[in-house]
Order: sequence, then structure tokens, then C-alpha cells
Amino acid sequence: MTGHLRSIDYADPVVKYRGERLLYTLKRLGGRDIPVKEDVLVDIYYVHYLPFPLLKSKEESKEESDTLHNLFNKILSSEEIITNREYSVANSSVSNALSVGYAQNLIEELEKIKKSSPNEGERQAADYILQSLMKGGSPQSAVSQNEVERVMNQAHQKAMSKAIEDSHTVRDMQRIMGGMGAGTGSMLTFDGEIHEVMKLARNTEVKKILEFLSGIPHLGFPSKKKTTKFPRGELFGYEKGNDLERLVTSELALPDELFYLKLAESDLLLFEKRINETLGPIYLLLDKSGSMDGEKILWAKAVGLALYNKARRENRSFYLRFFDNIPYPLIKVMRNAKPKDVLKMVEYMSKVRGGGGTDISRSIISACEDIKEGHVKGVGEVVLLTDGEDKIAEAAVRKSVKEANSSLISVMIRGDNPDLRRVSDKYLVVYKLDQEDLLRVVEA
Repeated sequence: MTGHLRSIDYADPVVKYRGERLLYTLKRLGGRDIPVKEDVLVDIYYVHYLPFPLLKSKEESKEESDTLHNLFNKILSSEEIITNREYSVANSSVSNALSVGYAQNLIEELEKIKKSSPNEGERQAADYILQSLMKGGSPQSAVSQNEVERVMNQAHQKAMSKAIEDSHTVRDMQRIMGGMGAGTGSMLTFDGEIHEVMKLARNTEVKKILEFLSGIPHLGFPSKKKTTKFPRGELFGYEKGNDLERLVTSELALPDELFYLKLAESDLLLFEKRINETLGPIYLLLDKSGSMDGEKILWAKAVGLALYNKARRENRSFYLRFFDNIPYPLIKVMRNAKPKDVLKMVEYMSKVRGGGGTDISRSIISACEDIKEGHVKGVGEVVLLTDGEDKIAEAAVRKSVKEANSSLISVMIRGDNPDLRRVSDKYLVVYKLDQEDLLRVVEA
């Protein structure tokens, strides 16, 4: 395997493996075998991944034609690439998305020109470039190089535009689904499932949700952790008291009489120590009845992903159950979940559409039974998102919530429900369904 970039050891097993994985991802994403040269995919990847990729000279590349060298020259000088490098450098998921997305779209654009262009020269030029990209390809030398350059420009611009769009969505998914925020880093990597991530990134419903969430500046920031005083915890500050184990050593310099007086009066200077409280899972009940269809359910799904983001950042498990007149299967994403489990949840959410009646009491009781029967553990709060003005079986709901040793947070979407207000520990009403409303719910 030989390539077009300097400082890349194309004989390195890691580099070879990278090429194999990119080719596999391209096959899974396109649903067919596309025998692209692996070194081409590797070069496209490192163009995005490296901070300062350098192109070899034409002589160093040892290519029979200048086609691929010219292509990489265009990629490296592209304004979109330079702008996007802020997110792609040293980010394997975004670089994977860009390289595979670009290669797939470039080939599709060239195949489209080859098949349907009314211009014979364009068809020949497209075939010439495709032969240069493919394994075992042998470009014909009779093609006009001016025509090749023109077709390449056309295909390159369209492919790069689509690839950048894919990468932005993948970046948003990485930020929101991985729990990544300023100063936190992400514990979730999508490299092994990048083809599934890109399929979701092209899902219209998912794109709408992610576009909405990506505009929220505070989403993904480190959340404030609850702490409890503990004599063997981490140093938090100073306080007064008589616990000699936490004594600030400077107090030992006091005269004996003064030291024992301060000890008797609990006035010695001590180190204050605390430990982080362990937070329980988040359990979300999400109404999918017919009246929720459209803007309401899209906003509710965005709240669901934002709550998952919160759970991920706080190292908590996340449970989700949709309901209408019946409760639907419980979705579990544990705090140590694999990327494929998270992707399955997002795919499931994207397929749910509004429809059916509303039975709020039954859904709450089902959630409480999940807690009581041990299907979920450690849940202290159940979050309910609904627009239904359903009659609530107050006595049964109160009993179930109490027996589950839990509390109920209800979010009423553009409406009011006096019954639900009475049985809820917290009750919110939202009307605008904007980012401000979403943050109110998440922070509650």
C-alpha cells in the first residue's frame, strides 16, 4: 500500500488495519462492495485527522497519472476542510465520518455522471477518475485532462459538501450521546459502529433533534455534583469542630491551654472533607399518543436525549418507556452501556410516531412496578412527559409511587391537568417548546 501523504508509514499494521476498517464501513454504509484503493481511504482519513498533513510531490507518489495527486491537492486546500479541522483533528469518529462520507459521495457523483451525462467527454472523464480510485483500475490516457479536471471539481464539491453535513451530525451525536462536554471528555466512542452512526446521522428525524440540541450552549457542560460530608473523603475546604483526625496542623502550635479550650468549645480549625453522592438512574415516561404527533413529540424526544446526556455525564443509567393507552417495552441504557446499545435507543426513538389514546395512570403504575419488581434499580424519580388531560386514578397512583419509594416529576406540554398536579411531587407546564423550556425540564 502506497499513499500520497508524507510521514505516514503505509506498511504499518495499524495503518493497514485503518484502511481495512474504512473499506468495511464504506461497504456497510453503501450496501455493496466498492473496491476503492485502501490507501486512498487512508489518505482521506489522515487529511482530516492530522493537524498538518503534507502532500508528497508527484514524483514521490509514483502514480501513473496525476489524477489522485490533483484530487488530494484539492482536498487539502479546501476551505471546508480547513474550517472543519477544528473538530476533526485527533477525533477518529469525525474523521471516519468525513473520509467514508466523502468517498461514498464522490463515487456516487462520478457514477451518476458516467451513467447519465449527455456529454460523451464528461462520461469518459468520470470513468477515468473512477478507474484511478478503484483497485486494479487502469485509466485510459486518451481522455482530455481539462475535462477530467472539470468533472473532478464538480464531483469533489458536491461530495465534500455532503460529507461535511454528515460529519456535523456525527459530531453532535458524539457530544450529546457520549455525554461529552467542556472539561469532561467522552467515555463513549463510535468508531466500531461508525456505519450505524452515519445511517442515523442521515435520518431526518434524528437530524432535526440533534440540530435542536446542538444549539443549546449549556448542554454537555459538567453538572454540579451533590456531596456529603465524610471524614475520609476528599479535601473540600475548612470548618470549625473537634474532630482531631481532620485537624489542621497549624493548630498544634497553639499553647496547650488555648488548644484544649478550643477543643472543648469545638472551635478548632479542621479540614472539611466530602464524598460525591451516588445518583440513581433517570426513568422517563414519554407520551406518544395521537395528540403528541408533530412538534410536541419531536420536542419530547429532544428532552429524552438531553436527559440521557445528563445521565451519561453523571454516570447514571437511563430508562425510557413510551406509552399511549398502553405502556410500550422498557428501553434500558446502563451507565456502562456499549455504543451499539445507545445507537439502538436513538434508532428506536426516531421510529416512534404519535398515535393512540392516553392512559397516564397505567403508565405511571407500570413504571412503579418496574421499580418494585427489580427490573430497574435505584430509581428515585420518574419523569413524565405528556400533553394528556386524562383522568388520573389518584389513589392508585399515590400508592404505587409510595410503594416504589420514588417521586414523580410531571411535565405538562401545552396544557394543564389538575389531577396530575395533585399526585406529582414536581409539576411543570411548558408552552413554547424551545431550548429554554427544555433546559428547565432537564435541570428539574
